[in-house]
Amino acid sequence: MRKIAVLFAFLITTNVFAHQDGESVAPLGADATEVQMQVVRDGAQDFCDGKEDDEREECVMDFFANHNLEEEPSCD
Repeated sequence: MRKIAVLFAFLITTNVFAHQDGESVAPLGADATEVQMQVVRDGAQDFCDGKEDDEREECVMDFFANHNLEEEPSCD
């Protein structure tokens, strides 16, 4: 029983730490649709808006990685 409790606690904490502070877009699943991927792109644009060029690119890359979006980020 203790092993199950530890596993459950681990799964909860990994989901909590998957997001960056101040954002609320859910990570993509294995069968993500184009609409879901666009929500992550838009969320990255909104979340990283106002940062300098290099910092913004890194922010977008981190956002994509945290949301399981495997594509080259565009900061345009």
